[in-house]
Amino acid sequence: MGVAAVAFTSIISLFPLGLGMSRESHEETQAAILAQSLMADLRDAGSAQAGGKLIQTNGLKDLTTGNYTNVPMSGSSSLADRFIYLAYDQKIRTDALNNPVMLRPCAADGPNEPDWFRNGTNGPNFLVKVSIKHSFRLGMGSTANPQRVDVSVEFPASLKSTNRTQYLFTGLVPQS
Repeated sequence: MGVAAVAFTSIISLFPLGLGMSRESHEETQAAILAQSLMADLRDAGSAQAGGKLIQTNGLKDLTTGNYTNVPMSGSSSLADRFIYLAYDQKIRTDALNNPVMLRPCAADGPNEPDWFRNGTNGPNFLVKVSIKHSFRLGMGSTANPQRVDVSVEFPASLKSTNRTQYLFTGLVPQS
């Protein structure tokens, strides 16, 4: 009985550790999904609008201009650093066809870091900062000069930026 009690106590003490690792793995996976989604939006040639790319900044996936922000990716405006701030939640919303939409942005702001990003906000699960920076020129006549994109995914959103866990993803997207 004593040996069994010691064994069961040891096994039971591992449950909180396993639950913590499971939660952390879930958060890391969600951060990677958000970063991949944003990079895909910026790489999507079909979303090109007036020399820029579209990033979703509203909780609905309906393709209307009010749900997206145009990010300049060519011309003189592409030489300036651009920043987009997003807050993602896991509230279930529906699109025009009544399909559920989860982990979509519910707020956006820029070019300066907004208060809700710096000091934390209640409600959203993840805060995201997208930085788009001019990288280098492939050639004077090239229209595909790459832009460096850094996606910082931070959580929990209720904490100040200095106390949040942060995952940074970096990639390149063509200028136009």
